[in-house]
Amino acid sequence: MNHITPLLVLGAVPLLLVNWFIIAMALGRSCALIYEGGNITECVGGLSEEETITASGLIALMLLGIQIGLIVLVRRRTRGSQ
Repeated sequence: MNHITPLLVLGAVPLLLVNWFIIAMALGRSCALIYEGGNITECVGGLSEEETITASGLIALMLLGIQIGLIVLVRRRTRGSQ
């Protein structure tokens, strides 16, 4: 039985969240929380908070597609060499 499809489906969401978190941390490293009268995030230079979230989500989706493609490619090669 082919186990790669259920593994990809079960691993896609956590992998996407990890990708998004790592990319959001890299893009939003210039953001700082300001607690003067509320919970406000201020980003000095670069992207705003909304732009950072959107950009990191799109990059994470593209990275997930590349990772799944590589997993499928490696799986086919290992199955072909047996």
